[in-house]
Amino acid sequence: MLSYRHAFHAGNPADVLKHCVLVHCLDYLGRKGKPFFAADTHAGAGIYALETPARREEAGGRRAGQEWAGGIGRLLDAAGRPKAAAAGLPLLSRYLEAAAGALPFEGGGPGAAPRYAGSPAIIRSLLSLDQRGKQGRAAFFELHPADFALLAEEFGKGRRFMARQEDGLAALKALLPPPARRGCIFIDPSYELRGDYGAVKTALAGALRRFPSGIYIVWYPLLAGTDKPEKPGREYAAGLLSLYPGNRCLVELRTGPAPERGMYGSGLVIFNPPWTLKAALEESMDTLAALLSDGRGGWDLEWEPR
Repeated sequence: MLSYRHAFHAGNPADVLKHCVLVHCLDYLGRKGKPFFAADTHAGAGIYALETPARREEAGGRRAGQEWAGGIGRLLDAAGRPKAAAAGLPLLSRYLEAAAGALPFEGGGPGAAPRYAGSPAIIRSLLSLDQRGKQGRAAFFELHPADFALLAEEFGKGRRFMARQEDGLAALKALLPPPARRGCIFIDPSYELRGDYGAVKTALAGALRRFPSGIYIVWYPLLAGTDKPEKPGREYAAGLLSLYPGNRCLVELRTGPAPERGMYGSGLVIFNPPWTLKAALEESMDTLAALLSDGRGGWDLEWEPR
């Protein structure tokens, strides 16, 4: 089943957390000015026009992009500029800077649709900077036919950026280790199928064996009232963390208390995180949780080894 569309959730609180960390990790890799490889296993369309109705035949009449107002929208003022609380924190301000190429209003005219830069757009932008080495490469994977068509049109025309309509988790086996021996692997599944949890763990275990020095960022949802045997959340994250004995961490953002059923936050498991990330998260997460929650949210950070 390929019903999940990133566009429905673009710019939401989960995206803010994911992309803040992704930008920080890519910046860290780029500091040496040497080439590195990036892979996005669940890329989506790459760039999203928010508040635009999805085509009925593609999305069953649902509107796309409504969740951004509760996510990145809360970091911006009415004019689309970073709020003072976000602008004063490097992790948040750098994320907003990296997304600025597609935000907040294309053309700047009244009523213009805001656009959100998804992970492929962020990766391409940061890899394209001169100081990050002209030989850096990226691979973007997406299975949904409609989303892949958009991804390929935007990102599949150059030699450095590959757009593939393949299972990104399965494709990692042939891509790792990259020739540069430096890289960031971004794993952001929908988890709409029960098999996704096991597939992520299996693929990650193999990737870590082939490329143990890479940075891996794995997203997971915090769900209440689920009948999924994997018990999404901290127990699932613990299983992922057990795959690797080296430097690793998890960060979770809750946008409210756990309901009887549904998603109330999300988390990231990160392998080989930059040493600078811990301080950046500790400095920023109180503010991020306050901006993105209804006042009853929170966050957690576990860093191993301590």
